[in-house]
Amino acid sequence: MEVTAPPSWVRNAVFYQIFPDRFRNGDPGNDPPGTTPWDALPTPTSFSGGDLVGIREKLPYLQELGVNALYLTPIFRASTNHRYDGEDYFHVDPTLGGDGAFRELLQAAHARGIRVVLDGVFNHCGRGHPFFQDALERGRRSPYWDWFRIHGDRPRWDPEPNYACWAGHASLPEWNLDHPPVQEYLLSAVRHWIREGIDGWRLDTVEYLPPDFVRAVYRAVKEENPEAYVLGEVLGLGTSWFRHRALDGVMHYKLREALVRFIAEGSWDAPRFARYLRALWASYPPEANYSSYTLLGSHDVPRFRTLCGGDGRRVALGAAFLFAYPGAPAVYYGDEVGLEGGEDPDCRRAFPWDEERWDRELLATFRALARLRREEVALREGDVRWSYVEGRALILLRRSGDEEIAFALNAEEDEAAVSFPAGTWKDLIEGERAQGRLVLPPLSFRLLRRG
Repeated sequence: MEVTAPPSWVRNAVFYQIFPDRFRNGDPGNDPPGTTPWDALPTPTSFSGGDLVGIREKLPYLQELGVNALYLTPIFRASTNHRYDGEDYFHVDPTLGGDGAFRELLQAAHARGIRVVLDGVFNHCGRGHPFFQDALERGRRSPYWDWFRIHGDRPRWDPEPNYACWAGHASLPEWNLDHPPVQEYLLSAVRHWIREGIDGWRLDTVEYLPPDFVRAVYRAVKEENPEAYVLGEVLGLGTSWFRHRALDGVMHYKLREALVRFIAEGSWDAPRFARYLRALWASYPPEANYSSYTLLGSHDVPRFRTLCGGDGRRVALGAAFLFAYPGAPAVYYGDEVGLEGGEDPDCRRAFPWDEERWDRELLATFRALARLRREEVALREGDVRWSYVEGRALILLRRSGDEEIAFALNAEEDEAAVSFPAGTWKDLIEGERAQGRLVLPPLSFRLLRRG
């Protein structure tokens, strides 16, 4: 089945990424041994006890935030808190609540109009996967010997692994994706969860995967549900994946890099930022610009607020740009209430459910942005034009039919006067009207509609 258009719902999506162990502990009865106190700083091996029951309990909070799509990092049976070392692609980890908890979450999310995308880790598995364990025990006599790339008579990892493993991590043996039975096994998992009702896959480490296999995943997904989303974790440019028609969208880390330089660090001015984004825009097919997943943070990078030196105003600017720009804006859990964190694992802190610790102003901004994204078709589907780019201020125009929205941003510590196109503009948040020139306070933004 040849599908060329991304799912229609993605342009309307506001994603929320959840690292399940750190979002909400809804059932302490399934906590793994040695679970740490909820507010303890994370370590590479610590468990906090978050689970799928906790996510289901907080669906009303997410809906109030304006979220209508979830991306969950791996939920399948594994040995670590991050679960990128999968041991069973067909069953949800019992410490997250198991298969039953996931079905209940999926049903509850869908009842609220919230889609669910799962993380597919198909480049590698965990050392505890039974197929790798069989190769470990039986050596070349194992029927799974050719499922991995092993040099010698048995797998070993001391002093160094003698088998292909992701980024040299001995705990993550790579699948031999040139072996047809491996592809058939993984594609059966892809199909299984689409049939269970998930709304798409985020493919881990796409740049490590053979392009033909990624296309096979794409075809398998679309054969089951043409409206399911296939998203790739791509750190570089994703152009080749779109030309191969292998992905609907990419995690737009290249856009995030520009936002870090322009807003968090302040090392770029607005003209350089605009030139960079124009080049990115021209590098992708038009539909890919609208169907990619745009982000400020994830479980793999420092929190945006930490990169901003703790300044919530800069976080609000970054979020506002995502919601005003084409693509599906994503909120990394906790960013909306001011959660901080440095490099992994610090960026994976537990969500602070004590509301006294929340940045209320920032949360209100995220909610307002999501509401405007839902209400204004031009923010979801409109074309893009750079109207004003000077110093550290800019105006971006989005137009769909007769509707035109202006997004004005000042990333400077001083106020900035910006020139608007002719006509009268109404502020969508404050209700005020503007015409001609507009003075923007330091580190601020405005969203205005023409007329």
